[in-house]
Amino acid sequence: MKQEKLKVYIESSVISMYFQENAPYLRDITRRFWEEVLPYFDTYISEIVLDEIRATKDTKLRKKMENLIKNFKVLEVNEDILNLADIYLSKRHLPRMDALHLASASLGEIQFLVTWNLKHLYKRGTQEMIREVNLWLKIPILTVATPEDFFGEEV
Repeated sequence: MKQEKLKVYIESSVISMYFQENAPYLRDITRRFWEEVLPYFDTYISEIVLDEIRATKDTKLRKKMENLIKNFKVLEVNEDILNLADIYLSKRHLPRMDALHLASASLGEIQFLVTWNLKHLYKRGTQEMIREVNLWLKIPILTVATPEDFFGEEV
């Protein structure tokens, strides 16, 4: 019997970090994550991610990012996602786009939201809020992680 792959949602910061020449350590971890980890997951983005990529002014970079994610499944933003994002925003001060990423991943029944957004998404308080709200609504609880979290400790 074939085992279903876990689902991972790639937030915009991870996609852009793949091309960040001025942050070689994070860029290299992101590329390693892409090569060594992503093949084992069903990979998702949302229309929010596509909108953020389309807003990239550098046309060459925008094309590279679009090419990088061309085979990912896209979650459509609907009324349920907008409503869940509003609930998240009522519980925690976040940018609306970040709440939409969280809501898309939660309602898409994604196990991991992967981000380099350490300011808002990758925070203990955000993870606690997701757990509280999703338990209350009886929807799956996703884990917010960085690409680095998927690698074991090296000694």
